[in-house]
Amino acid sequence: MNENPPPALINYFPVSKHCLMKMYGEITFDLYTIPRSQQQGREPVLLVHKNSMLANARDLIAASGFENFYIRKEDQGKLHHLIENFIGMMIDDPLIPLKEKSNLIYNCAANVLKDIFSDPRSGDNLKRTENITGNIINFALSDQASIPSLLQLSSHDYYTFTHCLNVAVFSIGLWQAIYPARQDCLREFALGCILHDIGKSRIDDAILNKPGKLTEDEFAVMKKHPQYGYKLMIGAVPAISLDVILHHHEKHDGKGYPRGLQGDRISDFAKIAAIADVYDALTTKRSYADAKDPFKAVLTMKEKMVGHFEQDKFISFIHLLRGRSSPPQADKKQA
Repeated sequence: MNENPPPALINYFPVSKHCLMKMYGEITFDLYTIPRSQQQGREPVLLVHKNSMLANARDLIAASGFENFYIRKEDQGKLHHLIENFIGMMIDDPLIPLKEKSNLIYNCAANVLKDIFSDPRSGDNLKRTENITGNIINFALSDQASIPSLLQLSSHDYYTFTHCLNVAVFSIGLWQAIYPARQDCLREFALGCILHDIGKSRIDDAILNKPGKLTEDEFAVMKKHPQYGYKLMIGAVPAISLDVILHHHEKHDGKGYPRGLQGDRISDFAKIAAIADVYDALTTKRSYADAKDPFKAVLTMKEKMVGHFEQDKFISFIHLLRGRSSPPQADKKQA
């Protein structure tokens, strides 16, 4: 996570110079800078007005006196929406450091997911989600350090859209560790992980954000989110994605929901998503529970959730968290 900014920058969000030099078109936000000549601690000054063309501002941006750029915090969504159009170019740019690429991708993806959870039937939002999913996968395949770098950015405060992003990143990493030869279905699988909780957009916030334990009736409503998500996305996303959305709460011992599937009746896709889903939920702060540290989360999954997960995949997940490789599993032709 980012360190706390100094008081002068408390209302501003930093923007990468690499990022600004890669983009073109109209900007819908004011751009600020702090020239080198100014004393440290000064507030940023306006450099480029909103509705300006970036091409016309390149000389200013590239000037030797300007190295630090900022926007107002309330304009972050506008910035990340613009970056989406150029994120592929940034992934391929060897001059942009890995950590910076990770920040760009993670923030863009979180912005996209926030929008699709607000309006899941929007064709534009779904297309943006598909595009950012493809970019995350391209990034993951471009550098072995990319997944660990993205995971370092995961929020420890629970929001449904950032939770979905974290689950997708964990799941992509685990899929690559277990099935390195099965990359053809990775994009569809990752899209399902990113959208796995999309059905929660149809559940009342009073239930989603309740600070205490849910009543039986409230939990019965919450358990409907896989079916809600399936109905929202059917016909809009591939079958593998729908499988993850509908079955990520199934358990290996058959005691999950919504269908009570058991063992090999649950696809490899849903089994992996289930592990990532539970781990991220345990390690993020919720309205009713503090975040567990990674060791305690894994211990909880091992000792208090016996039968929930396929053992081989759970062991591979532990190896992933430790930064170690695990032997690929047999290539089951499941979907």
